[in-house]
Amino acid sequence: MSAPAQQPVRRALRLIFALQGHTLDGLRLKQLADSIKATPSTVLRDLEVLADEGIVERIAGRDEYWRLSPRLIQLARAHEQEMARVRQRLEETEQRYSRNPN
Repeated sequence: MSAPAQQPVRRALRLIFALQGHTLDGLRLKQLADSIKATPSTVLRDLEVLADEGIVERIAGRDEYWRLSPRLIQLARAHEQEMARVRQRLEETEQRYSRNPN
């Protein structure tokens, strides 16, 4: 992927990282634009794309504020659950192979 084609992806990732830790209060468009050093109009376009994909959302009643959506938390929890299943399988395998035959 060429450098110019990578820019929207990089901005989107920087927006996601900028929004972490602001789940309750969110951040305003200007704050986000300043934090990733982009214009508010560009950031708004990026946020709208991320919102269409369910990654970010506007805070109800405070439309000028943006935050990460529950979808990202669900993604993280699904990963956590998968890792727990893998750990359990590994532990079962370890127990099976570490038993002393009588």
